[in-house]
Amino acid sequence: MTRIDIAGSIKDRKPVNIGTTFPASQDRVYCYVELSDVARDQRITYAWTMGRDTERITQQIKQSKRWRTWAFKSVAGRKGDWKVDVLDESGQKLGSRTFKVE
Repeated sequence: MTRIDIAGSIKDRKPVNIGTTFPASQDRVYCYVELSDVARDQRITYAWTMGRDTERITQQIKQSKRWRTWAFKSVAGRKGDWKVDVLDESGQKLGSRTFKVE
């Protein structure tokens, strides 16, 4: 994994308003991922966790020298400490970020 950021939005395929704290009025929070030297087509999974609840979102990525992608989670009004893990097909953690909704 080359890069992982939590952002308030995505514009022109780039994360905008990168941060670790977001207001409860924010509708969505994005996990932006940049990978390099992807050897083969595969799937990655975003595991969004708050408290004891985890929701997984899986995406297909393609063989590429550079691959940028993102997933979002609706967080409006869901105050608390959050974590998102990015996992490869075998479940190995590629990266992780934490953030807070206040």
